[in-house]
Amino acid sequence: MVKILEKPVAIIGAGACGQTFAAEFTLAGYKTRLYELPDFASETLGEVLRTHEIELGGNQINFKWFRRAGLAKVDTITTNISEALEGAGLVFVAVPSKGHKAFFKKMIPYLENGQIISIFPDNFGSLVLREMMRKEGCDKNVVIGGWTSMPYGVRKVEPGKVDCIIRTHRLICDSLPSKDGDRFFSALKDLPPFDGTSILEKGDTVIGVGLSNPNPVVHTPGSILSVGPMEVSQMEDMTLGIQKGKFSMYKHGMSPSVSRVQLAFYQEMCKIADAVGVKIAEYSDEQFFNKGSVMGAEFQSPFSDVILPPIVGPDSVEHRYFTEDIPVGTAVYYHFAKKFGVEVPIIESILRLGSTICECDFLKEGRSLTEMGIGDLTKEQIITYVREGIRP
Repeated sequence: MVKILEKPVAIIGAGACGQTFAAEFTLAGYKTRLYELPDFASETLGEVLRTHEIELGGNQINFKWFRRAGLAKVDTITTNISEALEGAGLVFVAVPSKGHKAFFKKMIPYLENGQIISIFPDNFGSLVLREMMRKEGCDKNVVIGGWTSMPYGVRKVEPGKVDCIIRTHRLICDSLPSKDGDRFFSALKDLPPFDGTSILEKGDTVIGVGLSNPNPVVHTPGSILSVGPMEVSQMEDMTLGIQKGKFSMYKHGMSPSVSRVQLAFYQEMCKIADAVGVKIAEYSDEQFFNKGSVMGAEFQSPFSDVILPPIVGPDSVEHRYFTEDIPVGTAVYYHFAKKFGVEVPIIESILRLGSTICECDFLKEGRSLTEMGIGDLTKEQIITYVREGIRP
């Protein structure tokens, strides 16, 4: 294990969390490489492509009272995937789920035996990566796993400057297959991104991890049910007391009625998990009825229950609360439900309303079980695959 930690760390994706990962590892003394797709590098990185400098700031609120901040001079900033992956030990994938396939396609030809690939958040991306490797005949001996969420609540102020608001209180992970879980967990549990995280848990398969991501259950009902004031607030100043451009789903869109929908959504998720045969994160009914909903359980902080409400967004129907959490998270839940005969009227309603609002068909365009390599497998075959790595 020491050997892999002595190798460079490759961060794939240069968004807010990718830049935070790169800064954290660099400030902690790791040799770090940050990769971005060539088409997006000028937008996401700007002058960082030349300076290699990323400033990590923010309060980074957490129960350990830990804060790592400063100006990091990252070793390698590149749009060449081979430069990022060659000789790397740990590979952190920090990209929106809808971008998984584009990044995975770049990565697969350059993967090396012994690498440990960690996907934040997983959102069933580990299944997609394994399936793409299988189809492309890639037999590299790598460990692949993923997490329920990012280890931070972070926003990019500008390219090369990130504001880490809070460090995640609880994260759940597993590998694909789960038999690699001990190796995956032991390699990552003491790394810099988790210095301020109080609880790291091993989940029940990557399916259980995907179903435990709190984003779809919180973001999709909250965003869809408040889409009207959100859109108006972007056009008119002081709509319902909201300053133009300052709409916050947590502050302005959460109410008891919205919470009831979120709870019903979660109850349907629990039925899906039971049908598949995996365990997911458990929440009490009461945890849904506050401004942070169950996201507050993941982002708890000392002496405060108001960290999430000030976070601005969504600001349009192009925001990731719509374009990621519906076609990736919610769509997969629906496909599992259909496969195993579970009635999910709330989840289906979110999908159909979201499709109308965003003028696209998330049922057709969203992540599918076939894309994940399990569309034609029985329940027993799926469980054997995700736990043992054995396919029929």
